[in-house]
Amino acid sequence: MTMRLFLFLLSGLLLASSANAAENGADGPPDSFAGCPEPLAAAFRAFGKDANRWAYTIRTVTRDRKGKVVEDTVARYDPSQHYDVQWTLLKKNGLEATESEVRKHRKLRAKLEKNRKTLGELLDLKQARRVENAPAAPVVLTYAMPVKVEGNDRFPADKVEVLVRIIAASRELAGIEMRLLRPVRAALVAKVKQGGVRLDFEKVHPEHGPALTRTQIDLAASIALVPVEQHTEQTHSDFKRVTPYDERFQVKLGPLKAIDF
Repeated sequence: MTMRLFLFLLSGLLLASSANAAENGADGPPDSFAGCPEPLAAAFRAFGKDANRWAYTIRTVTRDRKGKVVEDTVARYDPSQHYDVQWTLLKKNGLEATESEVRKHRKLRAKLEKNRKTLGELLDLKQARRVENAPAAPVVLTYAMPVKVEGNDRFPADKVEVLVRIIAASRELAGIEMRLLRPVRAALVAKVKQGGVRLDFEKVHPEHGPALTRTQIDLAASIALVPVEQHTEQTHSDFKRVTPYDERFQVKLGPLKAIDF
């Protein structure tokens, strides 16, 4: 079971972009978050103001069921650069990346970008509901939402739940979690038994909203009845504020554009 297959099954929800919801007037684009609970909408809109203005270094470490590291990569993402060179692989398994590895990594990122689904296509934001598991004045608000079934012929909509955590006082994103509720067959000989994706957000600058700082991906599956596990952790560091390349063409970025892995 490769990470690509797991990303196809589970991460489409979080590889999301949408129409800009931070600015909406009578002549502006429709609000992508209209109809969902206001604290949730406010958190997404606030995130959108800074979503694609951070360049950062990302380290990805993947381990097998015994905890052995099977891949360790370090890459740099810079949205101020041309689309073709925004991603640069720096190291692979402790060694400096070769030119061939850099090109291969960029092709993989381009493929993931091309195959991604939008938030509006996958999540039913209007059906988001508050999870009442905290005191009357909780520090964190948690919302659960379903995945759309209509028009979704490739994703196990009825077997996935998405939870979004919001800091109540500031109405800022704290985390997003996607959980596989029941096993799903990925291919004729592959079956995903357990899986989940968790994204954590933190402030990296006191004057701006939170940025994605950590992603945890866990998978338990079987291929031809042989059990396999994969645990991947991504950490973001060395943040630098930049002007997105898109702004050269007056393109408005969506609130979830930078939620990526």
